[in-house]
Amino acid sequence: MKRRAARDIAFRLTYEMVMTGTFNHDTEEYLFSEHGDVDADSRNYVDSIVAGITEHKKNIEEIIVKYAIGYELSRIYKPDLAVLYLAIYELIYTDTPKAVVANEAVEIVKLYSDTQSYSFVNGILASVIKGECGG
Repeated sequence: MKRRAARDIAFRLTYEMVMTGTFNHDTEEYLFSEHGDVDADSRNYVDSIVAGITEHKKNIEEIIVKYAIGYELSRIYKPDLAVLYLAIYELIYTDTPKAVVANEAVEIVKLYSDTQSYSFVNGILASVIKGECGG
């Protein structure tokens, strides 16, 4: 499984968490079953994203609020919020290249969200990269 497909699964699980308040192991297994070619690296990646977002959720939310000027978490469109959790986690807590994280997040938003959402998400992530990642 390619990293993009694994990131899509991580996004879909994060979206469910945004909507329900928790990650669902059954949903994870279902999403993996949709992709017959799940390797250990992809499973480990998704599991680490889920665990990381769970562990650092409060800090990630503080970062979102800091850079989503004029928006409370409750006002952010849910697919955008889910991709922000995922991307900010990767930016802050992993060594994934920042440009890859931002580009992948924009592609996910273009696929799952409103037509204007990609510029909103891209702007927040650019600010996070500049302000939190020193880049």
